[in-house]
Amino acid sequence: MDVGRKVAQLEETFQAVVRDWGQSIESSDSYTFGHCERVAGYAEEVARAMGQDDHQITAIRLGAYLHDVGKIRVPHEVLNKPGRLTNEEFEVIRMHPVWGIELLEGVEFPWDIKPIIRWHHEKYDGTGYPDRLRGDEIPLAAMIIGIVDVYDALTTTRSYRGAMTPEVALAEMERCKQSWRPDVYEAFRGVMARATESAERATAA
Repeated sequence: MDVGRKVAQLEETFQAVVRDWGQSIESSDSYTFGHCERVAGYAEEVARAMGQDDHQITAIRLGAYLHDVGKIRVPHEVLNKPGRLTNEEFEVIRMHPVWGIELLEGVEFPWDIKPIIRWHHEKYDGTGYPDRLRGDEIPLAAMIIGIVDVYDALTTTRSYRGAMTPEVALAEMERCKQSWRPDVYEAFRGVMARATESAERATAA
């Protein structure tokens, strides 16, 4: 029991360090600060809805905190450009999953989070990046992070556009639902529906 308690304490400490690291990466950008924390929260809910166990959920939460770590190599003027990116600038942005893996190359994690970092922008229909994986080639954890990452990006203000309402964002994602595994998409929609119902009850109270 004592060993189990100490392991649990170590996990909590590790998660706190990773969370703080992820937040420090975002701290220079007022548009994305808090993004990783929100993605972690959404992703945990989707993972639980899909029956993932505690070890898998921990990996997903840690992966959420670090999924954009490679963006520290993206020039600030590209990352925060107020207008449309050129093709060349977009190609730079698309390198951040690869750069994230390179930055963490020498770090051994007790959880399998590197596939999340590399493949959270892959799409079920094969149109994602950086490796154009298709279908079940994409790890479930990366797919979960990917779908909630899109939702948070759409519903928050960015340098190049204003925030969408949740309803508009979900309608946009419905039009693009071929990007995600069907069971992941349905679990995500269920989580969002429950969140909306909870918010409406809180407002009514």
